[in-house]
Amino acid sequence: MARTVKNNSITAKDLDNLADRLDKGINTKLGKFTDDVLLPGIKNIVSDETGKLRHELKNYIDDKLAETKGDIISFIKGDQERDKNWKLKVVNILKRENLIKSGELKILIDLLR
Repeated sequence: MARTVKNNSITAKDLDNLADRLDKGINTKLGKFTDDVLLPGIKNIVSDETGKLRHELKNYIDDKLAETKGDIISFIKGDQERDKNWKLKVVNILKRENLIKSGELKILIDLLR
């Protein structure tokens, strides 16, 4: 403990020495507590949250890709249908107006199938 002078008073130097010893002891214990308890705990929390976020992000991306794929396929099928209808109209006009030979007409119809 602190040294006392003959009149039982503590000097400023004694208080400084006591404060230095307390600081060193507290710093050592806090450092050990941080290394042994706090840092591993924080690492576990961050690791768990990172895993959850990765899983949620993967699910979100998978859902969006599926939606986009469906939209693209639908759009392509619509384009193909419109293209086929346009070509059929042209073939019908050529046939109706007798602008094409029957052999050529058969070839065009086969191409549309």
